Amino acid sequence: MQSPVRFTFPAFALAAVLGVFSLFGGLAVPAASAAPQPSPDAAMQSYKDLHHGLFFHYIYIGRQLYYRSAKIPDACWEGGKAVANLDELADNLDIPDLVKLCETARAQYVIFTVFHANINVLYPSKVMAKWLPGHTSKRDVIGELARALKEKGIRVILYFHPSDAHDLGKEDQARLDVSGFNSGGAGGRTPQNTARWNDFTNELLTEILERYGKHIDGFFIDGGLPRYVDAARLRRTIKSANPGLWIIQNAGLRRECADFAFNENTFKTPFPVTTWMRGAVISGDWRALKDGRVKTPIDAACRYLVLQAAVAQQLGGGVSWSFGPYPGGKWEPGVRDFAKDIGAFAAKVGDSVFNTRPSTAWVTRNNQPLLGTKHAALDSKDGTKTYLHVFLPPEGKTLRLPAPANKKQFRIAKLFADGTAVAISQDANGVSLTLPDSAKWDPLDTIFTLE
Repeated sequence: MQSPVRFTFPAFALAAVLGVFSLFGGLAVPAASAAPQPSPDAAMQSYKDLHHGLFFHYIYIGRQLYYRSAKIPDACWEGGKAVANLDELADNLDIPDLVKLCETARAQYVIFTVFHANINVLYPSKVMAKWLPGHTSKRDVIGELARALKEKGIRVILYFHPSDAHDLGKEDQARLDVSGFNSGGAGGRTPQNTARWNDFTNELLTEILERYGKHIDGFFIDGGLPRYVDAARLRRTIKSANPGLWIIQNAGLRRECADFAFNENTFKTPFPVTTWMRGAVISGDWRALKDGRVKTPIDAACRYLVLQAAVAQQLGGGVSWSFGPYPGGKWEPGVRDFAKDIGAFAAKVGDSVFNTRPSTAWVTRNNQPLLGTKHAALDSKDGTKTYLHVFLPPEGKTLRLPAPANKKQFRIAKLFADGTAVAISQDANGVSLTLPDSAKWDPLDTIFTLE
């Protein structure tokens, strides 16, 4: 598989200068701790404005009793040398480099793992020292990263796994009274004493909220919330600290806990869109592994960003491009180019994506595949404009569209990039747009503003 194809966009420099501080509602915003907290309703509504994020897995597993038959690969350095322990992993995360990559990608939000398999947390946790000694780092990776991202106006979502008993070793399972859980797999046998497990997870969650609640915007809840997890209690714990925090559930939407839902995917053809937040793995795994490299074509990623934002009845969240860093400020081949190119595209599309709602004129449906989709439409929040994104242009200068589903009459058309007027005609059969002789179709995405 090849690394992303590099490309350039005309007029990016001007777009970057004029729009970089407004595209994502945040690059010039002061740190979250200095800003007034939005109301819970406003915080929930703001989730709909998320279209573009990054999802980082950075985890140390170590000794484990994993429910799969084989031990999964542990964290490694670039080149494949295994990370020796949790502190080596924590001490060598290059936070300034990671934040810079997020800025380059123009990410609106970041999802970052507090822990994953074997529950090794990336901060000095008193709760873990009490319940599971040896599972906590000395460096406060979560605090440092959350503050650094918020200073750049990037929203922070922490990954939390409340059903991870199956990844623990026998001694740790005994401490939490969940011995024997593994024989049933990830969602199999229920521990006889679920109270102790739920006490532990909620105490850990409370500690995270007390330490980082002012610097984060929500939680990503992994594991599907199986029956031994007290889902309603998790929600109470989070919302009692801040009712405006988002709760995003992976692989489901149990309303007794979650506000929003997530659909994980390795980003394979035909690239279907979803009304949930989409996790799109761009390399071989959620984490940086030996011999990993970016496999996702950048043109598909750019168009998918637009199409995902256009899905009707979406909950919000858009797409989170998922991969991980190596220790020491290193990345899999292709990652830096991907971040640069997707960020350039984000700057190009600007308000035609990042200040919109799904269009009611030409509607994108749930599960619609990107492959074969010729165009997508989004409406400005105030409803005065429709932005038409053309992925597969016609051979000639004229694009013919079906009649708008909302019966709207368009009288003005122009190119979004530079405001060049475009000839438009509309009748009962549809809408026609004709480029002037001086204009050409953008082979990636030609954007029209219709009024």
